Amino acid sequence: MYAELIESLSTNDRKALAEAGVPSSRVSEWKTGFRLPTRPQVLALAKVKGVDPIKLETELVMIETEQEAKKRPEMSGLLAAVRETYNRLMM
Repeated sequence: MYAELIESLSTNDRKALAEAGVPSSRVSEWKTGFRLPTRPQVLALAKVKGVDPIKLETELVMIETEQEAKKRPEMSGLLAAVRETYNRLMM
């Protein structure tokens, strides 16, 4: 969901995000994968795109956990638990 939302952002969406306090430069960082949205930015993105913020936040937690597990192998157990919860919530 997250990748598709970012790729589908229109000029009007970017303007709405800017009005909500999310600068265009931050959106560009999301697109390049340099940064993920903060929690308030997740809420703004969900509102602009009309999606469930809890589902979006859940996916971002999954992405963050996967990134952390790549850096720290000891996180693999947590990753498995998060993945299980994520899959259950997305059904």
